[in-house]
Amino acid sequence: MDLSSAVKLEEIVEVYAAMVRRIATVYERHPDRVDDLVQDIWIAVWQALPRLKDHTMLKSYIARITQNICVTHVRRALVRQTQPLSDTLPNLGPAPDEAATHAIRLARLIEAVRNLPENLKAVVSLYLEDMPVKDIAVALGISESNVSVRLHRAKSAIRLSLGDLL
Repeated sequence: MDLSSAVKLEEIVEVYAAMVRRIATVYERHPDRVDDLVQDIWIAVWQALPRLKDHTMLKSYIARITQNICVTHVRRALVRQTQPLSDTLPNLGPAPDEAATHAIRLARLIEAVRNLPENLKAVVSLYLEDMPVKDIAVALGISESNVSVRLHRAKSAIRLSLGDLL
């Protein structure tokens, strides 16, 4: 890789780092493992960048790579898993102030998204990145109408999961 490629990758990482980290956080529950997952994603992006033909689709391209690496990461973790996951959320109790309440609501939303089936989780995690339906369809390789259907189902499942929180 020449110096100009390194500079370009550095710029790309700077622009899309937050998106990649947020998507990775949806898939990885352990904060200490998120950094490793994000690093794996950026290695995959670096390796895949030469194959990108339409640079206007960079965000969708990175999102698709991120989704693929995250799904693979979860599948590998399930194979290695020795203890069953708990389906219950910890009782966080009442929040002393608005910031704590917001943090609790955000944690519950993330947990609700994490508990979605993979096909819905992929759509929601990109939707939460403010990606338009068209770009989500490109990133996931599905039709726009399929994105809309999955998004509707995901929103319904999240509403059901959050119940009184909404």
